[in-house]
Amino acid sequence: MFIAAVVFSVGVALLRGGRPHRLAAFPLRHLWLIFAAFSIQLAVHLPVVTKQDFAQSAAPYLYPVAYYLLLLCFALNRHAPGVLWLAAGTASNLAVILANGGKMPVDGEALIAMGCRPFYEAFAAGRSLTHTLIGTDTKLTWLADVFVGSPPFPKPTVFSVGDVLLAVGVFVLVQKTMVTPGRVRAGEPLGQTARE
Repeated sequence: MFIAAVVFSVGVALLRGGRPHRLAAFPLRHLWLIFAAFSIQLAVHLPVVTKQDFAQSAAPYLYPVAYYLLLLCFALNRHAPGVLWLAAGTASNLAVILANGGKMPVDGEALIAMGCRPFYEAFAAGRSLTHTLIGTDTKLTWLADVFVGSPPFPKPTVFSVGDVLLAVGVFVLVQKTMVTPGRVRAGEPLGQTARE
């Protein structure tokens, strides 16, 4: 869903007369925190990692670290456009993950309806380090992956309230960066930007 949100946001910005070169003035500092967070999320999905005993024991603690890093980045950039939405989405996903043993609960019926039985079986068997199926003991179910995305999404997907908030944050950030005249300096309120 994140990639779809970025593509959609850039497309809308271009239709609004936004300039791609303004992305060079991307108004976020400490981007290494975001790259580190995504690296952790990628690592805990790699088969070579998931098969390791140490990874299985560390994943419930390591996976939330990715969200802590994102929250730290957003706190350091709290005046940038869209960051409050991004922080809210990250916090929502982190809350349900922490409440459920370090894994994001997923609606199993939605997975089967989308034809994703391999994922359903992997989650049911506990082979995923990051996701589990929603059950009777699931906490904060309303924050879990319970929504099903259909077209215009490129492929069916499940997502959470937090994912929606993140998408809104991405949209606002891209619009303000590409369309708003002036260069937005990292961590600076929009009212203080210099005009082109």
